[in-house]
Amino acid sequence: ICYKNGEGIEKNLEKAFYWYQKAAERGHVKAMTNLASYYEIGEGTEKNLEKAFYWYQKAAENGTEKNLEKAFYWQQRATESNKVSFNNEAGLLCNECELPYIDYQWCQQCNTKRFQQEFSKWTSNNEFIDKFIQEAQKNAKNNYEILEWIPYNKLSSINYYDKGGFSEIHKAIWSDGPIFSWNFDKQQWNRQTDYEVILKTLNNSSSLNKKFLDEV
Repeated sequence: ICYKNGEGIEKNLEKAFYWYQKAAERGHVKAMTNLASYYEIGEGTEKNLEKAFYWYQKAAENGTEKNLEKAFYWQQRATESNKVSFNNEAGLLCNECELPYIDYQWCQQCNTKRFQQEFSKWTSNNEFIDKFIQEAQKNAKNNYEILEWIPYNKLSSINYYDKGGFSEIHKAIWSDGPIFSWNFDKQQWNRQTDYEVILKTLNNSSSLNKKFLDEV
């Protein structure tokens, strides 16, 4: 809000957009609404009706009726402007299989196949962890449910943060960042690069089990 209004600090819409995005991704409903508004009018970022619809819809799912109306409005606008193909009843359609998306730009059927094709390209060197991640990927109904194995060389700015149950906790920057959606033109995942993550270091690797993974 300070960056948005220039209160006690120089006004900077790009930074305001950045922090609204961070808060929205962590489930803050008001930040979702503000982020949708920025996408709606192109403030602090490029105008994007698809993403405006997405974040108004997310805010609506968290109990904000006003944003449900906004989401429906921008769904209609996006359809009229041909920015995205909408199915009248089911919502967005996958560009590949033409089945309805089950979440914003998320086709579970196609994405499951993409994940499976990449199973042989990575490993944690622990069969239990590999299977745990693979099952999460195959069953992910949106980008927030994805788990990935992150190679150590993809992390930077690693700093100690705290201690917890089974492990020490650190913060770091993940250069690739988490998956957001599939890029049909480039045939690769769209990612949120240079993303801050929380790391847990096992005190005793032999204690690795479902209880630990549930804590993670």
